Amino acid sequence: MLKTKHGKFYLFFYKAVQFFLRVIFRILYRVKTIDINKAPLKGKLIICSNHMSYVDPVVIGAFIPRCIYFMAKKELYGNKFVANLVTFFNAFPVKRNSFDRQAFETSFKVLENGNTLGLFPEGTRSTDGILREGKKGIGFISVFSRTSILPVALSGTNKIIQKPHKRLFFPEIKIIAGDLINVEEILKKYGKKKAIDEVLNRLMEEIGKIYAKIK
Repeated sequence: MLKTKHGKFYLFFYKAVQFFLRVIFRILYRVKTIDINKAPLKGKLIICSNHMSYVDPVVIGAFIPRCIYFMAKKELYGNKFVANLVTFFNAFPVKRNSFDRQAFETSFKVLENGNTLGLFPEGTRSTDGILREGKKGIGFISVFSRTSILPVALSGTNKIIQKPHKRLFFPEIKIIAGDLINVEEILKKYGKKKAIDEVLNRLMEEIGKIYAKIK
């Protein structure tokens, strides 16, 4: 069962895992971070990134100094061990290509408890590195939860596994954070209905801008 409130022992363990992963990623992939100090350290927050690889949530979770909850495709939960593992590390299932009411309700609960929600607005991986169109669900969650968004961009993760090669590659990975999108200000200016589109447009524009700096 997903917990939206954690005790001190769990948070200590989570930070230890973050540290371990950062060391591994820096050794293997020479990870370069840019402006990730823009992430607020307290309060509810949504982090949105481009999505190129299965490893993206791990990289973001390792280098952004927050305890992040991610949506994970429902197919992962067919295996009990995997389901328990990803749930322990704050992932929850979402049905892709459909409106998943339960996933939205869980997202709101996560944010209500002052946590950080990690989302990939493209909805699926773009292995060729081309930024796809964002989904309106991101705007809906941010507007109705009144939560600001930190845009993030990754490069290099799509080159770790390259078909048809049956081996791992070790490209340089870069992660960059953009300017915080203040959803409250957008709501005051546009109202709820128009704010959903405005938030999504600003988010994808910012991700595109910062991604261009590192790709």
